[in-house]
Amino acid sequence: MILAHLSAVIAPPLAFQSRGPRGLSPSVSLLLSPLTAYGQFLYLDRGYAFFAPDPGPSHLMRVEISSGENNSAEANDANVETRLYPSLDDQWPRLLYHRHFMLAEFLNDAYQPALPGEAAKLVGSDLPIEELKAWRMGRQRYEMIADSMIRHLQKKFDAQDVKIDRLEHMIPDFVPYANEPTPLNDPPTYVLLEDIPITLDTLLGVLPQDLPQPEPRETVPAPSGEPIRDRSATSETTDERERESETTAPIDHQRSVVPPVSEGVSPQ
Repeated sequence: MILAHLSAVIAPPLAFQSRGPRGLSPSVSLLLSPLTAYGQFLYLDRGYAFFAPDPGPSHLMRVEISSGENNSAEANDANVETRLYPSLDDQWPRLLYHRHFMLAEFLNDAYQPALPGEAAKLVGSDLPIEELKAWRMGRQRYEMIADSMIRHLQKKFDAQDVKIDRLEHMIPDFVPYANEPTPLNDPPTYVLLEDIPITLDTLLGVLPQDLPQPEPRETVPAPSGEPIRDRSATSETTDERERESETTAPIDHQRSVVPPVSEGVSPQ
């Protein structure tokens, strides 16, 4: 029982860390499947990496609400209302703000890019049919969640057109922030996450190192272990060595003509 409980404690954060663009790791998913119900019952599968020492960016929803009463472009722009979720201006008390914050994170976590139109033609050894189905199910799940939120907003605001965009709020790095402090809600820290279909290279798992690399324009010699010096410094050093060799070279036919100085006698 103790080992089972410890496994239920370790499995959720392990699943979070091993999550990639294609979902959970198969081995971690196999470990997590018998412990999912137990972890949810004891609320052991929430909050991992949320309050970590180095938290990641947060995500918001930018909602554009349009009544659609006039078909002209200028009238539509005038009738568009933009809202952010979460927002302390609209959601209060804080529990309501946190609820909308979790909804925005839930939508971003469920995001799955759309498949290219020619993906079905690539089914084979490079793209198993099971993987293609998993991609399609993930995309359908995201669209169902987004459509549910759109219908709710249309009903709440009596709107005809509702558009939801995902935003990512970046956290500034420590060094630039220490050198030049900026507000945490500075507009450049908000990045629009566009809904772009996945490329075929990403779908097939092609890594950057597998792609043809450009040839180098010049040949770079292998490192010799010696420090690199510029040419001017090298020439100056060579000249100094030559001058030293000329002044310090031994001369056999010359002897010192200065007699040694005896103790107590000062030289003249």
